[in-house]
Amino acid sequence: MTTTPHLRDIPTPALPAALAAAGVRAPGIVARDVALAIHKRGALRWEELPLGRDARRRVEARFRFGPLLGEPLAAQAADGTRKYVFAAADGAAVEAVLIRNLKAVTLCLSSQAGCALACGFCATGVLGLRRSLTAGEILESLARVEHDVRGRVSDVLFMGQGEPFHNYDAVMDACTTMNHPHGPSLSKKRISISTAGLTPQIRRFTEERKPWRLYLSLHSAVEETRRRLMPISRVHPLPDLLAAMREYQRESRVPWVTLQIVVLPGVNTDERHVEALREQLAGLKYILDVIPWNDTGGPFRAPTWAEVREFTDRLRRLGCPVKTRYSAGKQEGMGCGQLTAGLLAVEPKGGHIDAPWGIYTD
Repeated sequence: MTTTPHLRDIPTPALPAALAAAGVRAPGIVARDVALAIHKRGALRWEELPLGRDARRRVEARFRFGPLLGEPLAAQAADGTRKYVFAAADGAAVEAVLIRNLKAVTLCLSSQAGCALACGFCATGVLGLRRSLTAGEILESLARVEHDVRGRVSDVLFMGQGEPFHNYDAVMDACTTMNHPHGPSLSKKRISISTAGLTPQIRRFTEERKPWRLYLSLHSAVEETRRRLMPISRVHPLPDLLAAMREYQRESRVPWVTLQIVVLPGVNTDERHVEALREQLAGLKYILDVIPWNDTGGPFRAPTWAEVREFTDRLRRLGCPVKTRYSAGKQEGMGCGQLTAGLLAVEPKGGHIDAPWGIYTD
């Protein structure tokens, strides 16, 4: 495996020093122009980079450049949600989902191909983990989506395949570039990372004063229920996890932390589980983000909207804001917990082919 760095993997703030080490003259100016070409204009090939003859010779001798992902397969749901599947050079498949509403164009990005956590309610966990993505692969998936829709993404959410904190360094590097003025220029408040609860990485995130939004997939404040749903809680027990979240809120001066709860009737929605939230979350100022479970098989059932309303009414008695998330594209397998990279099972021929649940495009 090559150790030659790929230009898209290098965080934009580190690019001037990297070019200076390669002997490039005026490395700050060249780094600015190269970063804008790669991250603003979506350059994929050497000839698209604004390099003079000497600079090109030096850069090509020290770095790699070129596509990291193949052309995506895409499908569009009836509500306008658009799902992409990319194939990396080694065959690893990764997904992204574009969600439009009146206020934002949100891209749900993956940090890994597959996932090692095996959460019982999530279809991605069935895949297991193939590998983590590089920062460049993450950034290229964003660039390719923006090229496809001929527009800019306003919000990025790491809630696709994988656990972002299992790929901490690459995800942080990608976020740094996304936020940079010579990169996609996303506001730090428009970059969000969702974790299943890796306590050491939450503490590291806090210590490093990372400015991105942090969401915690809690799903239950009853330890035995959470362990049933999320095996990772056997490694990172609830008391330590919530202590890390309190530290994060205090040290980062975040007015609210967002805690996600998937609605699983008969599992985590009764009075016992609501009271456990009251007890376990004492000392936190939090928002509950309620996610009706999307049926992916297994021992659960999807809630009715009456059951969702009943549950959220109980949660509001805790005195915290409660939001109910609509899973865009869920009828076509694009919703929360439904990503399995199954789109790649069918090879497109020509411009597109009709599929039972959407359109594949090359």
